[in-house]
Amino acid sequence: MRMPAGPRLGIARRVLTGSFTALATLLVSAAVAFGAEVPSGAREALAPVTRMIGTLVAIAIGLGIAISGAVIVWGGIEKTMAGANAEAEHRAQRRIANGITGLIWMIVASVIVGTLTAIAVAYGLIDPPF
Repeated sequence: MRMPAGPRLGIARRVLTGSFTALATLLVSAAVAFGAEVPSGAREALAPVTRMIGTLVAIAIGLGIAISGAVIVWGGIEKTMAGANAEAEHRAQRRIANGITGLIWMIVASVIVGTLTAIAVAYGLIDPPF
């Protein structure tokens, strides 16, 4: 049995809000608890790891955006070629909607990663990754 789109969107919004709040609270509380002091030796030792993680996250988000765009284009092509076939047109519309949903999630992920990175840099926990 499928859930209507409304409850799924509400659940996703609550999960996303709760996750962001928990991550931000952990980051801020850790910075306050430890005085936002990271030894320079540890920062230098972890700099390559921080850059690697930042690069991998940027690649993953970029790849997700590219795939979402390709799914939207694919759905548009299918919709164009559906003709009078209502079932094929409905599948194409679902594909376009899924591509748009994926694109929105990738943009949200990019904003969350950027915000958390900016907070960590502001508290001196990490060096700017790029």
